[in-house]
Amino acid sequence: MQTSIEVVTEAKDVSLLTVHDAKLGLNLLTPSIIDDQIELLIKWASSEIAKLCNRVLAQETVIETVLELESPRIFLTHYPVKEITEISEGGSVLLTADYNLDKKTGVMTRAGGAFWSAPVVIKYTGGYDLPQKAPPELASAALLLTRESYHAALKGDASIRMIMHKQSRIMFFDPNAAAAKSASSSSGTAARRAITDLLRGFTRFVV
Repeated sequence: MQTSIEVVTEAKDVSLLTVHDAKLGLNLLTPSIIDDQIELLIKWASSEIAKLCNRVLAQETVIETVLELESPRIFLTHYPVKEITEISEGGSVLLTADYNLDKKTGVMTRAGGAFWSAPVVIKYTGGYDLPQKAPPELASAALLLTRESYHAALKGDASIRMIMHKQSRIMFFDPNAAAAKSASSSSGTAARRAITDLLRGFTRFVV
């Protein structure tokens, strides 16, 4: 299926988590001095999750033009679908009775099992109203990524230090850092597996 997308109304927010919820999840009972940092990490985490899911998660209004069809089904890129404003097939406007829509998955079929005739142009609003209406699984994945980034920012990399002066070079190694790094790596791997499991039902596959 070959499509083109024109964004009519961009998402106001792509964050899968509010700063307040992130701080609660991270057990950060701190003043608002770090709120900007947490907000930035949430946006980075949300962007990475959207990329991993291969879709736009935030609610937008778009005009999607299907130029080529290899299936009787159309898979809309922005879902769940909130509303279809207008749809045309080969230049003719269709009525609601002319098609079937699964709002949750964004899958459309022609009424009566008929095949679509390209081009099909659909103007609709789809995606999640973020961050308030983010599914718990996506919010949880965003929190895991935010926690990972936040702890990395706090710790930095203390494993190796080097001092140079002209041709002289002195390097020293913190033996405790290796153990900490190993523990952190194991924890990070487990978190990544959890994130993969959480995103499994939200990933859009190429069709």
